[in-house]
Amino acid sequence: MNDYPPEIHQQAARWAIRLAEAPLDDEQELTFQRWLAQDPRHRHALEQAGMLWHELGSLSPEQKQVLQPQPVAQLPVRRVNRVTQWKIAALLLLGFSLGTTWISDGIITLRSDYHADHQVKQVTLPDGSLVDMDAGSAIVLAYTSQERRVTLLQGSAWFTVAPTNAQEKRPFLVEAASGTTQALGTQFIVQNTPQTTTVGVVEHSVQVTTSGQTLQLDEEQAARYTKQGVTRLPGWNSRERGDWRRGLLIFDQQPLAIVIARINQYRSGTIVIPNSALRQRQVSGMFSLNELDGALQTMAVELGAKTVSLPGITILY
Repeated sequence: MNDYPPEIHQQAARWAIRLAEAPLDDEQELTFQRWLAQDPRHRHALEQAGMLWHELGSLSPEQKQVLQPQPVAQLPVRRVNRVTQWKIAALLLLGFSLGTTWISDGIITLRSDYHADHQVKQVTLPDGSLVDMDAGSAIVLAYTSQERRVTLLQGSAWFTVAPTNAQEKRPFLVEAASGTTQALGTQFIVQNTPQTTTVGVVEHSVQVTTSGQTLQLDEEQAARYTKQGVTRLPGWNSRERGDWRRGLLIFDQQPLAIVIARINQYRSGTIVIPNSALRQRQVSGMFSLNELDGALQTMAVELGAKTVSLPGITILY
């Protein structure tokens, strides 16, 4: 499933519903053709929504019960039977779920010099430093005669820094959200999420500056910062935090919702969990990035859950 903006999936879902219910009149057909012509992604998203609409009709009663969509206001058609109304609500629900997994939005993609979609990516910087980028991450470079600056727009990145020496005297800085990390050694990890930014040291040390505060972190130390300030993180482990760099995902008593959100970063299709109680179930395990479909089935068995696959989406219930 392509990573399109949420509004494209929602618009496509509504057009798929409208096309399935009745022929378009002349005015509606003109509006529809204009929508298709606006963006080449529209036609592909519509094809996906159409396949999803078709497959919803083949679900068993048990599987239909799982989705339990709420009544949807302003449906695209005025009169529908209960089965069709369920399909409409379910398609709009799943269309929204597809849209919420759109990691690299257009603005960030345009701003970034490098971005990683559904896989880990290694980048060599102009000074020879290496950046291992986790899926869904994006960076911008700003190398000048005074400094080597990298901005982590989103996601996680493991930096292996080319050290300063007689030939390379410029400091190496990583900017993320409201703070800046200066390398005083070789390797460190930065994770930038909408809520907080985490910095952890693998080798040597770094200096973190944010909101007028400066904190030095040594090997196997970490800190978290927001606009309100910075705090140390006890018990931080680089081996666990950098699991993705080794082709693994490691979880220790994490809610299933968090586990699935992480797995979705590495898949072109989307896994959704409609049941709130199931989303809170605790999961522990170590999974290979190359075998995530098998990991999903293993978790389903251990949790006594089931899966059903539809075009571009898998429902875990």
